[in-house]
Parts: sequence; C-alpha cells; structure tokens
Amino acid sequence: MGTDGVYARVHESSLRDFVDRFRDWMAASESDLAPLLPACADYDARVDKARRLRELLYEAGWGRIGWPEEAGGHGGTILHRAAMYDELFRAGWGGPTVFEHLEIVAPTLVRYADPEFTRAVLPTFLEGSESWAQGFSEPEAGSDLASLRTRAEFDGTDWIVNGAKIWTSWVKYARWCLALVRTGTPEERHRGLTMMAIDLRAPGVTARPIRQANGNDELGEVTFDGVRVPPHQIVGEVGGGWRASMYLLAHERGTLSWVRHLGFRENLKSSSKSMSENSDRQVGEAALQLLGVRSTAINLLAREASEQELGPDSAFNKLLTTRTEQTVYNALRDIDSARVAFPHDSDEDSVLQQEYLFSRIVTIYGGSQQMQLMTIARHILGLGNA
Repeated sequence: MGTDGVYARVHESSLRDFVDRFRDWMAASESDLAPLLPACADYDARVDKARRLRELLYEAGWGRIGWPEEAGGHGGTILHRAAMYDELFRAGWGGPTVFEHLEIVAPTLVRYADPEFTRAVLPTFLEGSESWAQGFSEPEAGSDLASLRTRAEFDGTDWIVNGAKIWTSWVKYARWCLALVRTGTPEERHRGLTMMAIDLRAPGVTARPIRQANGNDELGEVTFDGVRVPPHQIVGEVGGGWRASMYLLAHERGTLSWVRHLGFRENLKSSSKSMSENSDRQVGEAALQLLGVRSTAINLLAREASEQELGPDSAFNKLLTTRTEQTVYNALRDIDSARVAFPHDSDEDSVLQQEYLFSRIVTIYGGSQQMQLMTIARHILGLGNA
C-alpha cells in the first residue's frame, strides 16, 4: 500500500481496520522487516537497525500516522502509534530503541515548538535520519531540576548557552538536544527556566558517551561553550520551560509505559519455556502487573488521543511501570538465571541481561520514585505539603 493510500484510509476506518491493514502490510513486507526486528547485543547495531526500521515505516506511510498533518504527519492519534508498536513487538521487534525518544520528545515539539521549526525537524525524526537527546539533568542538579545552572543569555541576535548536562539520553546518536536551561535568576527557580532545541553539531558543543554497567552507552555528558541558539529554536516561551518540561515528563512517565511494557511482555513470554512448577506464582504475579500497566497506559493513551492533559496521574503510572519492570526481570532472573547472570554468545540472551541490569536503575530516571510518591500525595491524594 502506497503512502497516499495509507494517508487516505487512516481517516476512514476504525482502529481495528487499521491494525488489520498494518498486519497485511507486515506480511507483505516480511523480507524487508525480518532483518530489522530481532535485537542484537551491540547497541550501536541495535540503534542502526531501529533507524532503518523507522525509515522503512516512514517510506511506506505508516511512520507518519499518529502525527498531525500540519507538522508533517498523516493524521490519526497516539492510539494508531500504540497499535503499530504492539504489532511490531508481537512480530519479534527486539526493543523500543529510538521509539522511546520519539514518544517523549516529538509530542513536546508538536505542542510547544515553533510550527515552522517543527515542520522542518519532525519528518527527519520520524524517518530516522536525525534523532534527539534529552538534556535535563546536570552534575549539580539531578532530581532537583529547578536548581539547574546551564545558562542562556540573549545577545540581541541569538541565545548564547554555557554549561553542562549529564546522563543525557542518546547524546551519542543525536543531532538535536531538547534542553532545559536557565534564562532567569537562580532565585526564580523553575520560573526562570526555558526549553530550547540545541543543534549538537553547532560550534562549542562537546559530547561524550558514558558506558553503563550493562555495557551500553546510550547516556552521555554534553558541555556547551558559547553555543549560539537562534530564537526560533525556543520551545514554548522564554521563562516557560517548566511547563514544557512537565508536559514532556508526563509522556516519559505516562504514555511511554505502553512501549516499555510491550518489551517486558515479550521477554517474559520468551522465558516461559524455562518455567517450572515452582515459578508459576512468580510468573503469575509478573503477568498480573503487566496487565495493570497495560490498563493504566491505555487509559493515558486515550486521554492523550482526546487532547486531555495527562497531569499527575502519569506519576502513578511511572510507579506502577517501575515496579512491574523490576518484578518481571526478577522473575526472569529466578526462572532462568543462566540467561540473565552470565555472558552469552546469543544476542537474545545478551540483550535480556542488559535489560535486567537496566531495570536496577528505573526507580531513579525520569524522576525518582520518591518524587513520584510526593506528586501522588500532593496532587492526587490532596495531602497538601506532605
């Protein structure tokens, strides 16, 4: 089915019809898809396969569905994207690499960035030729985001950025960094922050990957030394960075859980052949928690599709997803410790080990578990200054 056909028919069908047509396309494209779906242990190779998968989906028209036409998409909603991810995982896709950042950063660009800038950069993001990093944390400002020190000052023409970011996701692979910087005074805390898109190829940018305990280097550190950022690359309003960042984090803590739980599900299924009678209770608990994440995530997706604010409910979803991720990988460790605990020649087992090690940090990234509990106490339970 050509791009025009995909574009026309997404507007005239139910989600079920859309899924059926996507399955038909996957079956017809099996020879092209098959090499791109399985995970590989080498993270650079995994990123390259994910980029090529995005390119294939984009060229066939599917990769533009779920994004607004005025931003370069084909229309539809996040529910269309979620359905495609579900089918890709069922077909053997080996991980959410690249799509994670698409689901965190791209909605923020569509909502807050200059429309002309979004129309210029979103298509290259969707088709995989350019990726984005997320620059929030700093050496002296981790969970306390409002204390960040990276500073931008306007010289009459451009914003001049100086400072450093740490634990910057995907800086090794990205062309752009969606960064939160200080344009006001330190005393203004969150009211003095601005979000901007920084070209990582610009003079004055230095990026270095950080090798993680699981052997991957998807995180990094980046320094800005007199980096010039044009005004049209401000995302939202000057001084309005906190609002834009809360919108981004609601997606990272909320709707992204849909993509992540699909990977947990497939890893649990792949280990089912190693189950014993003694592990059925542990696997049952993991499966029930996965169903819980799926239920809460689809609720957030439906709210996003109807243009409702996700709000503090995303904090609850982040907590549930964190607990589920660790429950699933703890179960896999106990069911088949050889696959998780030791080096492997098998790509599938090596990736499973990497995912297990990554699951140890999920209570920290995207806002710590303690911060999520505080958000729930104050904004959902109404406990004031608890």
